Amino acid sequence: MRVGIATVFTPGIHGGAEFLADGLVNAVREAGHQVHRISAPFHYDAPASAGSALDQCEATDFMRYDGGLIDRLICLKFPAYSMPHPDKRVWLLHQHRVAYDLFGSAHGWPANAETEGLRTRIAEADRIALGGQGPGSARAVYTIAERVCARLRHYSGIESRALYHPPADAEKFSCANALPYIFVPSRLEALKRQDLFLRALAKTSSPIGAIIAGDGGLRTQLQALSEELDLSDRVRFVGSISRAEMLEFYAQASAVFFGPLDEDYGYITLEAMLSGKPVVTCTDSGGPLEFVVDGETGYVTEPEPQSIADALSRLMADPAYAERLGANGRARYEAMNITWSHVVETLLADLPEASA
Repeated sequence: MRVGIATVFTPGIHGGAEFLADGLVNAVREAGHQVHRISAPFHYDAPASAGSALDQCEATDFMRYDGGLIDRLICLKFPAYSMPHPDKRVWLLHQHRVAYDLFGSAHGWPANAETEGLRTRIAEADRIALGGQGPGSARAVYTIAERVCARLRHYSGIESRALYHPPADAEKFSCANALPYIFVPSRLEALKRQDLFLRALAKTSSPIGAIIAGDGGLRTQLQALSEELDLSDRVRFVGSISRAEMLEFYAQASAVFFGPLDEDYGYITLEAMLSGKPVVTCTDSGGPLEFVVDGETGYVTEPEPQSIADALSRLMADPAYAERLGANGRARYEAMNITWSHVVETLLADLPEASA
C-alpha cells in the first residue's frame, strides 16, 4: 500500500511531534508499505502565519487525482490535516491550542480582532477537515490520548478514539538500583511547571535531591528560583543531555516528577514506567493521568507544593515501596498494548464504505 504521512515542520525544532512522525514512518515501512512523507512548513512567530499555513495545506488537494499516488493519507498536526484526500485518516496530536483552550491565556494568542477572526476560521476549517461530512474530509479520527479526544469533543463536537504509541527507543529503557534523587526531565518552559516542583522540593520533610534535565527559555529563572529557595546544593540543572545519559538518569532515579499543565500525552510518564520508576503528577496534568494510578504506580496530587512535597517524601522515605510502585508502572505499561504494530494496524485498517 502507498501511504502518505502528512505533518508540519518548523526549522530548528525537533521534539515530541517529530519523534512521533519518525516513529510512524518507520513503523509503516516495517509493516511492508511504501511511505510518502509530506511536511508543510509552519512558523509560530505570528498568528497570521497560521492562516498562511492553513491556506497552503487546503490547496494541497489530492482529490483531483483520486488520491494521486497515495492510497491512504494519515495526517498528524494542524494544519496538515486540512489536506483533502479521498481516504484520509487523522491521528491527531492536538488542535492548534493557541486558538482553543489556550486562547486569551498567558500561553496562547491574546484576544483581539485579528486573533478572533483567525480563531473562527480555524474552528470552521477543523470541522470541515475532521468532521467527515464532505469530500476530502477524514474518514476516521484518532488521537494520541483521551485528553486530546476530550478537547476535540468539547470544542468541535467531533468524536474520536485514543491510540497510544510508545516513546522513542522504548526497548532501551531499564531499571537499575535507585540512587537518592528525583528525575525531572522536560523542556524548561512555563507549561511544564518546574517552578512548582522546586517550590514543592523546598517543603519536603527531608533534604531530597533532584536532577532537572532539559533546556529552554526559563532556565535562568528556574536556577534563580532554586537559589532563592536555598536548594542549590540539592538540585542539579544538567541542561540538554544525550539519549544515553537520559536512559541512565531514568534507570537510577528513585522517582520521576512530571506535573505539566494539561499535557496532551507525555512521553515522560511512559519513559518512567518503562524504567520501573514511580511517577508523581498532578490532577490537572492531562495526559499523564491516563497512565498514573494514584497509590499504585505513583501519586496524583493537587497542583500545589505541599501536596507534591508529601508525595515525594513518602516515596523517598521508603525505597522498597517506591520500587514496588515502579514495578507496578512497568507492568501497567506492558498490559496496555502500547506498540507501533497496533498503531499501524488501526490507522490502515479497512473502513466501511460511507452510505449514499
